[in-house]
Amino acid sequence: MKLSDGEKIIIAMLADMHKAMGIEGETDVERLMASIYGGHLWSLKWDLTGLLHDHEDSPQEVEETTNILNMWSFIERSFGGLDDAAKEKVRAVNYGHDPEFAGFDGNNEGHFSIAKHLVEVTGRFEDFKGRSLNSHSSVVPHYLRMYAVFQPLYPQLGMRPNVALTANELIEILGAK
Repeated sequence: MKLSDGEKIIIAMLADMHKAMGIEGETDVERLMASIYGGHLWSLKWDLTGLLHDHEDSPQEVEETTNILNMWSFIERSFGGLDDAAKEKVRAVNYGHDPEFAGFDGNNEGHFSIAKHLVEVTGRFEDFKGRSLNSHSSVVPHYLRMYAVFQPLYPQLGMRPNVALTANELIEILGAK
């Protein structure tokens, strides 16, 4: 990490203000300033791993995650609006269960942290709020096959809350898993 002289001065001034105001925060200001004064900027990456890291979500994974969450919102909402006979037809192709978004693999799929951020931080896809979102197994390939069937239907559906998938469309999408 490199800091310009100006950045070091700004950080030092902010640290002085932080101390003078008695602010309690997550950053250890004494340690931060000792690292800067001593020329040990490398240690900041060690100490502030949650802040100073090289990870950035891939735009492709963000798009896939958003598409998948959108699809599952339609699936669940549409299923909820079916009559009992149509629900039984859908359950029959879904191993006897109501179709419900299972999440992503929290250990192996970057989509998991993106979904958690979308649901818990940005407030989008509120239908999934309060759920674990961890499927504990790889699901992205299944969801992408489902999305390939859902995607051509989507322009007709848009984000209109009164438009839903039919039982046959749900069966076709779920069958793509």
